[in-house]
Amino acid sequence: MDTTLSTVRRRPKDRKEQILESARALIVELGYRNVSMAQIADRVGITAGALYRHFSNKSVLLGAVIGQSFDDVTPTFGSRVTLAGALAVSCEHAAAHRDVGALWWREARNLPDDLRDGLRDRLRAVNRQYADLVEVERPHLGNGQAEEVAWGVQAVLASPSSHASRISGPEFAALLTSACEALCAVELAPPTPLPKRASARLEPVSKRESLLGHAIVLFGENGYEATGLDDIGAAAGVSGPNLYSYFDSKAEILEAAIERGTSALWLLLHSVLRENELPERALEDLVRGYAELALDRTILTSLLQTEQVTLSDIARARQREYVAEWTALLRACRPDLEETPARVLVHTALSVVHTLARIEHLRANASFPADLVAMTLAVLFSH
Repeated sequence: MDTTLSTVRRRPKDRKEQILESARALIVELGYRNVSMAQIADRVGITAGALYRHFSNKSVLLGAVIGQSFDDVTPTFGSRVTLAGALAVSCEHAAAHRDVGALWWREARNLPDDLRDGLRDRLRAVNRQYADLVEVERPHLGNGQAEEVAWGVQAVLASPSSHASRISGPEFAALLTSACEALCAVELAPPTPLPKRASARLEPVSKRESLLGHAIVLFGENGYEATGLDDIGAAAGVSGPNLYSYFDSKAEILEAAIERGTSALWLLLHSVLRENELPERALEDLVRGYAELALDRTILTSLLQTEQVTLSDIARARQREYVAEWTALLRACRPDLEETPARVLVHTALSVVHTLARIEHLRANASFPADLVAMTLAVLFSH
């Protein structure tokens, strides 16, 4: 059976191609809102006027950059393509283009509504193609379950942008492929309706805590850069001048939110290690607890994926320490696994949690938290 997938062929480098590549590198490195058209033009070696002849504004350029990233990693699904063939090719391209996840999940929110809707349509179309291939291999799965698995695959493909682990391209592609294959084979719980929950909620008496709680929600929904101090104050019922009696700046709120989330994650880790003797049981409990925190959205686990350029050096160092704990625990479960592959699998598994926890309609299934844990563990124990 023919399992060859065709991919988009890139034209020889021309001026427009140079602009796209320079813009892409700057946006991934600094974040879209921190990059100007003048910086991009300077990187290419042209005037701003020449840049605007190719792209009318920065958001149009961002749309073209993200569109290019789709072309880089999305194969053309032919009628004879198998799931294994699609995963192998997709993972090879994902390993070669590590910035794709940062563009899709971090920067797409900066697009105008029409371009963002177009991106979502492309993501959903690719998801449907992966889901169809999963259903061919596992016909007993329902549409919703196959869709969950397909989103898991897309999370794995986006994961390389979440870390900078040094690993060869072929080994990286093989790790990603094994992770996808294991995820696609996982047993999922039967879908069940989500019980109705009351929409009202109590607020803390402390205005500082109220501000911090609402900031965490808004940062998670809209991103740090797109959230203003006035937005946070309005959500918490605190007027502008009074807000500064609790926090000096939005950056200080972010630091407090990161510290709150980091402390919660470390408390979870210590609790898991204290209550378990077997590393396998500890890792399972850690994944379950981490998924609960991500789905609860009271801490900013999503920032670990979407706000890397915003985090302080201290926050990044704490994140590396935390990942090192997961890596050590995974290696205790799998002594044959070397340090770098183990760390890559941890980053990949965390990306699955971060990404799927943000897809709102998946949460309508009461079985989704258990499915998320099962898929994450499948990634960790793949290869």
